[in-house]
Amino acid sequence: MKVLFNNFGKYIKTAEYSSIEFWLFPIVTILVIWLITIIGLKIFSKRKKLKSIFIIHKAWICSSLIVATIIIGLICYWWSINFFSEKPLQLSLLISLFISLIISIISFLSLRRYFTIDNIKEIVQQPKTQNQLEETITYTKKTYRKKKLCYFILLVGFLMLFFVLNKGQNLISIVFDNSGSMESKNATEALSETFDNLDKNNEIMLTTLEGLNENSVGGKSSLNEILAIKKYSNLQAGNVVFFPDPASAKAGLNQISNQCWGSPICESIWKSFLFIKETKANDNYKNKLLIIITDGVDNVSNTILNNKFFFDNQDFVEYFPQDKVFIIDYSGGAMNPFLQKFQDEGCNSYNVTNDKQDYINALDTALKPFKNNWYLIYWTIIITGLMTLIALFIQPKKIM
Repeated sequence: MKVLFNNFGKYIKTAEYSSIEFWLFPIVTILVIWLITIIGLKIFSKRKKLKSIFIIHKAWICSSLIVATIIIGLICYWWSINFFSEKPLQLSLLISLFISLIISIISFLSLRRYFTIDNIKEIVQQPKTQNQLEETITYTKKTYRKKKLCYFILLVGFLMLFFVLNKGQNLISIVFDNSGSMESKNATEALSETFDNLDKNNEIMLTTLEGLNENSVGGKSSLNEILAIKKYSNLQAGNVVFFPDPASAKAGLNQISNQCWGSPICESIWKSFLFIKETKANDNYKNKLLIIITDGVDNVSNTILNNKFFFDNQDFVEYFPQDKVFIIDYSGGAMNPFLQKFQDEGCNSYNVTNDKQDYINALDTALKPFKNNWYLIYWTIIITGLMTLIALFIQPKKIM
């Protein structure tokens, strides 16, 4: 329950109150309900027994429930495609949903006050006999209650959740700097918890820096030399392992140690990309992301600023454009050529300390487009269910 309310708190904190979009949805909700009501009154003829006031309230109820259904469908569809990772409109849409449902409740309450001996004549044709009066009251109450069946239309909006079944496969490539300068225990624990919260449709490519030792002669001495390599098997540094799902990736975290020589970060990044290019060329991924967890101290640091960079390679930039590369920076604020170059290219970055929660927050930020937060759907169900129950409990007054 605490997590549920914490998520609602996040919607409040992240909402862009100064944007036109935030206020557009509630305003449009009211206008569309009004418009559908007007159109409905023009199209549908009056019933013989019911007067205009009853018909108008019925139109308001139907219109508000139609709009509520559209909003529910929009929330469910946008949630299924992770639209909210780019646009924090959750609060705006939940407010719009509340407005549409409260209008139907207000209409029911407003109609309810006409169910008295004095006011019944305002909503139905005046009966001439006591018998007709009893029949009219029964008919009006029945019509009032039947209107509540319209709430079943709200279920249609939730059918948009089926779009989540067509999520497709994602590829998350993680280059983890496990050199001696990194304190990696909290980072690996954060990765483990993050993998627990990822769906099965996320494939993981985990690359660590093993491969070189003190006597190795295969390590590259410049970034140009690294980028000239065309086959991943020709690079000695970098241990690339593919996992078909987050669960197996979590189990594979046990391979991470500090048993590597130097910090061949660039070489490992390039080896990871070449491995993907050679082994995953025929796989179509809906989303792709490269996460680099490092302090940026690279074996070839002194060549980075004056050499070609990863994004100068057309194949690399097509697979991992700058907005799909995320740096988790453990440098403590110390700038170096590696981090500076990625920053200059406009890649996203997140500074962390040696704190597990820091790493979790960074990974959550990077992986927003890859995670469906069910709490938005829970809030949609709660608001819809609560407002529906309130409406169902509103009964016409008993006429004595």
